[in-house]
Amino acid sequence: MRVRRTFAAPVVLAAAALLVAGCGGKTTDSGGNKQAQVTVTQAADIAALVPDAIKSKGTITIATDASYAPNEFSTDGGKTFQGMDIDLGNAIGKVLNLQVKFVNTPFDGILAGLAANKYELGMSSFTDNAEREKTVDFVTYFKAGTSIAVQKGNPLGIKSQEDLCGKKVAAERGTIQLDSLTKDALEDGTATLRGTCKTSGKPVPVAVPLPDQNAVNNALIAKRADAFTADSPVVDYQVKITNGGIEQGGTAADVAPYGIAIAKTSGAFKDAVQKAVQKLIDDGSYTKIMQTWGLTDGAITESKINGAGG
Repeated sequence: MRVRRTFAAPVVLAAAALLVAGCGGKTTDSGGNKQAQVTVTQAADIAALVPDAIKSKGTITIATDASYAPNEFSTDGGKTFQGMDIDLGNAIGKVLNLQVKFVNTPFDGILAGLAANKYELGMSSFTDNAEREKTVDFVTYFKAGTSIAVQKGNPLGIKSQEDLCGKKVAAERGTIQLDSLTKDALEDGTATLRGTCKTSGKPVPVAVPLPDQNAVNNALIAKRADAFTADSPVVDYQVKITNGGIEQGGTAADVAPYGIAIAKTSGAFKDAVQKAVQKLIDDGSYTKIMQTWGLTDGAITESKINGAGG
């Protein structure tokens, strides 16, 4: 549910690495580069849908904010990328007979970069919602909710979103989680956590906005925040790799689809991408990717174009 971002990664990741070193925390598994083992071949009928302007280049550039493990992340300062989005993006490229180049970009700059034709796709755990569909198209490929991460032992007894009222809560800039902490309602009128706290007569949460998810994770580890909110796979991953140093508070809420972001000026490219995702679902490659990253709970069986709410 990352309503997410864009960035100059080497600088951001270097800063995040220093932050990790400074507080003794860890935000990614350092067990080496991991990749789903799938065999994917070109589908000529689907590749034929790729617009000539893209086909002639032979390469698609995909923007991602590589601080959101296990969905997209880097353990070597942005030299290589790994994660569910990375494996899926590479597989889509093979179906379309296109080389894939990932570019590390701060989350809140990715959609603007698409509009400026800097990238062909944005794959960074974007929530597909109606507001975003006004500016970009989405191809759905996963579903996730928002979860709460808390300190070891959950000393404040945080078990629900409303338990965050009055608490210091970290979230990444550009995400729907940060919007929920700082706005009384979303653009479509949906109530936010802040709005719910106010309506209930409780103090509003104190938002701790941070530039990327690594910084968010470390704010909780270093006790600069009482909790953080992020997509459910991200919280699950942090619980796993910190061996209980971070715990989950309550269950995931507000489950919604992830979408691959595509500029509205890209013509039939969105159709090519949707059909490529569906092919990977149908031939089992998609399932292998989800299994590699422990994300089968969020797997879908049908990819849609602009599938907000579905």
